[in-house]
Amino acid sequence: MKLNVQWLKEILPTIPANNQLCDKLTSIGLEVADCKQTKSGSVIDLDITPNRPDCLSVYGVARDLSAAYKKRLLKPKTKVLKLKNSADVVKVINKLISPHYTCLQIKDINNKIKTPTTIMNRLTSCGITSINLIVDILNYVMLELGQPFHAFNEESLDGKLKVRLSQKNETINGLNDKKYILEKNTPVITDNSKIHAIAGVIGSKDSSVTTSSKNIIIECAYFVPQLIRSASKFYKVQTDSSYRFERGVDPLQHQYVLSRVMYLINKYTTYKSVNMFNFIDKTLKAYKKNKIHFDIKQVDRILGQSIRTSKIKNIFKYLGFDTRSSKNQMLVNIPSYRFDIENEYDLIEEIARIIGYNEFAPQIPSSGYLNKYIKKDTDYSNKLSSSLVFRGYNEIKSYSFLPKLYQERFVSKKSIINIQNPISEDKTQMRISLIPGLVKTYKYNANRQQSDLKIFEIGKVYEKDNKGLIKENNCVAGLIAGQNSDLSLKIDSSPVNFFDLKGDLISMIPDIEFKHSAKCKLLNKDVQAGIFQNKKQIGFCGEVSNLLCIDESIDNKIYAFEILLNLRLFPESVTFMKVSQFPKIKRDLTILVDDKILGKDIIDIITKQSYKYLINIKINDVFYNNKFDTKKKSISLEFQFQNRNATLLDTAVNLEMNEILKLLQKHLDAQLRT
Repeated sequence: MKLNVQWLKEILPTIPANNQLCDKLTSIGLEVADCKQTKSGSVIDLDITPNRPDCLSVYGVARDLSAAYKKRLLKPKTKVLKLKNSADVVKVINKLISPHYTCLQIKDINNKIKTPTTIMNRLTSCGITSINLIVDILNYVMLELGQPFHAFNEESLDGKLKVRLSQKNETINGLNDKKYILEKNTPVITDNSKIHAIAGVIGSKDSSVTTSSKNIIIECAYFVPQLIRSASKFYKVQTDSSYRFERGVDPLQHQYVLSRVMYLINKYTTYKSVNMFNFIDKTLKAYKKNKIHFDIKQVDRILGQSIRTSKIKNIFKYLGFDTRSSKNQMLVNIPSYRFDIENEYDLIEEIARIIGYNEFAPQIPSSGYLNKYIKKDTDYSNKLSSSLVFRGYNEIKSYSFLPKLYQERFVSKKSIINIQNPISEDKTQMRISLIPGLVKTYKYNANRQQSDLKIFEIGKVYEKDNKGLIKENNCVAGLIAGQNSDLSLKIDSSPVNFFDLKGDLISMIPDIEFKHSAKCKLLNKDVQAGIFQNKKQIGFCGEVSNLLCIDESIDNKIYAFEILLNLRLFPESVTFMKVSQFPKIKRDLTILVDDKILGKDIIDIITKQSYKYLINIKINDVFYNNKFDTKKKSISLEFQFQNRNATLLDTAVNLEMNEILKLLQKHLDAQLRT
């Protein structure tokens, strides 16, 4: 929104120079995008957030500044106007479209008078073209007070006005010289034969007010924001009016803004008579009863700084909030133009905003809060992030949204969270896993000749449980693809595989195990494992599903893992054992066992027993001799023994090796190979 500084000074005279004014506007949440010098003075371009439609006017901005500077506002002059129904100009009003609809019927008005230079220059500086006196006055008051208007040439109307929903294929000739063929249920303003406006969006050229118009009807309405937003988006028309209506205008300001319009009409032209039509639905009375009980002690707790009750009351007074207080309690009446104030936390934000966040001294949260809410997850994230970077991974950030139907092949449809109003077709569902985002990132890089990649992401995933409640989990996921090293004369390069991924995980997270699994459909069931820690599953890893790779046009094999961060992955304290100065003794053992017996089963059987000097076991070789026995295999095991307190003797090692061999012969029917 463009703001004429000279105009602002008429309402709030005591404001500083432009630089200081821009800083103050930004500090109270009205961000300054630009400041330019024009013929009519300085013009500031403001980026107003959608939740602050009350600041889409000169007066609205001045009101916020008055609280920041503790200065009184000078209200624009008005002509006394009473809301009495004396004009019979409206026949039908759909209150679901417009709960408050007011019209002024002005007879024999002189619209041939040239628009005053001040009004014309201010409109031009704010990006609005001058049309004629009446239209310019209405646009002027819209910029000044935030209420859009529309003027009809009464002589062009066929009967009384109707506020209704359109039928399919009705048409309107827009003021922008475009013809619109309407869909069903578009909010419109009509007479007996024609549509004269898409309500709150654009008027019709057929009933537009010109310099020759003598009898006019000025519309001042409150339209339901959702309907205006939908119509504006569907017909791809955004006007100054629709921009305000779709964010919400004050539904109870009609009397004041029309009084301002009549003041300017009286000042600059002549007319014979003025009559009024006014309709207001009972439901709008709820705006007058919008009250919030406010605990003043909450201000100290949340802002971390004690603020006097008198100062709080003054801030609310300047912002237009009526208050009543007793001891530590305050009852605050919320004005009808503040749609964004819903609870006491919003009120506390108003206090902080007006005082200025820079005025609050920084404070460190209590250690209890850090330990309870922040420290654990942050520590885990930092540890994993550092470990992954150390192992050559690059961190990415992807959207939390995925296209419709994208996830339904991999997870239960009931667990997916659909977004009611998605920003685009490819962002209609909340992600249940981080893996699709990693795959999309890999595709982007592979298409640019960067197929050797190690990436990871730490973020949130979302799903519904059996009761339909939404669960939010912190996760870390990683992906590897391509070759395991750069081309080199010294090192042979080979494609990465499942075991490269497994090795990375073992090096980062303590005490984890891998068990074959086929539960995660994002991964191929034949190359997939569940990740366990202390007998509890913390995640999964494996080769990314062929179906997912086909979707993204990925030819080579890629591998990924995903781990929950909500669990305690790292021990609170680590116990270190001093390195022994005494030598280790290595022994080899080669046995013949059934082909169905896994190497892990052999190691598990041995490690479950307590051996005094055995410190490590590993498999050195697996050999098959199909000429003699296709059902047997030969496995070579390497054992390491050590006495941490003295030099280990061969006799002690021989004793333990004999016990190990007997154990394998008993449980696995193993035969010693010589």
